[in-house]
Amino acid sequence: MAQSMLLSSLSGHPLASKRDPLLQSLRPTPFSHLIFSQTPRKELSPSSSSSFTPTLAVFKSKAKAPPKKLEKDAKAKVEDGIFGTSGGIGFTKQNELFVGRVAMIGFAASLLGEAITGKGILAQLNLETGIPIYEAEPLLLFFILFTLLGAIGALGDRGQFVDETAGLEKAVIPPGKGFKSALGLKEGGPLFGFTKANELFVGRLAQLGIAFSLIGEIITGKGALAQLNIETGVPINEIEPLLLFNIAFFFFAAINPGTGKFITDEEEA
Repeated sequence: MAQSMLLSSLSGHPLASKRDPLLQSLRPTPFSHLIFSQTPRKELSPSSSSSFTPTLAVFKSKAKAPPKKLEKDAKAKVEDGIFGTSGGIGFTKQNELFVGRVAMIGFAASLLGEAITGKGILAQLNLETGIPIYEAEPLLLFFILFTLLGAIGALGDRGQFVDETAGLEKAVIPPGKGFKSALGLKEGGPLFGFTKANELFVGRLAQLGIAFSLIGEIITGKGALAQLNIETGVPINEIEPLLLFNIAFFFFAAINPGTGKFITDEEEA
């Protein structure tokens, strides 16, 4: 009797499990099944492997961003005078170049005159010398002050030097154009590479020379050469060669047109 009941219960269990799938899904999975269970590998069938084709992803290259357009910098203002006075009186480097040329000619002529006559600049003009500086003529003191300020650029050296553009056509000298070309020099333009910037510098030196020679002559009564103990009052053929060279150099620098130009804010290079 007990055996028949056990067999009937065992035989009825699968039927109940088949009839109640909902109960099967709700039944918890044993922990041992989770540990020892292995997922079977799926073997690819020959048909599936033969029909397999790799898929290649085509990526479009990233377009480069257009370069940012740099805004043109505002036009840089050219250099101003030491005390910023160029905007007030309009004294440019071109004006200073003219003053420097006049100073070079005046300084060279005064040196030549003193070497021949033995008199300084003021003595040649019959002005009183050998006096304290505060007793000098007011106009002479103003001239000395103007020359000194111009020599250091304090009057306002507004402007910027722009040299001439160099190129192959500038460097190559065509043969048979004249005496300068035969010597290897440029046929046109200045004889040497003397720019207006160099000329401006030499002009400032001449202005300083005139100013200090005048100050020295006012106080000592001696000209520029006498202050340096150079022999004066001699014929021109007996003048010191170095002095003659300096005089000739200042004359040449004053009349020689330098290359390049000076521009201001209102002009274009």
